[in-house]
Amino acid sequence: MGWKILIVEDEDWAFVGLKEMLTALYGESELIFTNAKEVQEAVMTINRNQFDLIFMDIHLMDGLSFEIFKQVSIDVPLIFTTAYEQYALEAFQNKGYAYLLKPFDSDELAEVMKRIEPLLPKVEPRLKQRFLVKYGNFLKSLAIADIAYFMAEDKELYAVEKGSGIAYIIEDTITHLVTQVDPTVFFQINRKFLVRIDAIQSMLKISRNRIKLELIPSTPAGIVVIVSEERSPKFQKWLDQ
Repeated sequence: MGWKILIVEDEDWAFVGLKEMLTALYGESELIFTNAKEVQEAVMTINRNQFDLIFMDIHLMDGLSFEIFKQVSIDVPLIFTTAYEQYALEAFQNKGYAYLLKPFDSDELAEVMKRIEPLLPKVEPRLKQRFLVKYGNFLKSLAIADIAYFMAEDKELYAVEKGSGIAYIIEDTITHLVTQVDPTVFFQINRKFLVRIDAIQSMLKISRNRIKLELIPSTPAGIVVIVSEERSPKFQKWLDQ
């Protein structure tokens, strides 16, 4: 059973967008979503159900969401999502664990979720064993053990096969893949590459916090593989575990 998440949001596009970003992070089977658009609807929903996590917009169809706290007690992690900066203090006074300012992206959401996850019920990820991939007009079931690395390029995501070096298109995102593969075997070195440990042929430190990688199979001409400064300390720790 996955996390039960309530999204208090009166804009359909915002609800769908947040749901899609969370699904990309954790997988559809790990999450159960409920939507409430109004203060009173949210009050009734919270009274009748148990949730693990609540996302809450501040401006709702029938008033500010702070009115909800006058009618129900909320004791699960609460993340406010709003386009208005001026409510941050009041949000934290009402037990908000985080304040996401719209429009936010999947990376910002992922950072907030990293802080929230220790407060949520433990959900063991279901690691992928194989991927259905495309190559021209052909489909193939590609085992995770046969994938050297994942590469995002030209709005497509590719799984690069060991040995052959064939790059197969897969329908997924790097952000979601991180939750689907063994973290002791794969590491996301930047926004475009998720790399298997034994696909790293050599490493060259090119600055204090940047590392250039040579991969097997080699990447297409002109594509340089650099561990980002932000991820470099964790990458080096990963190599040394």
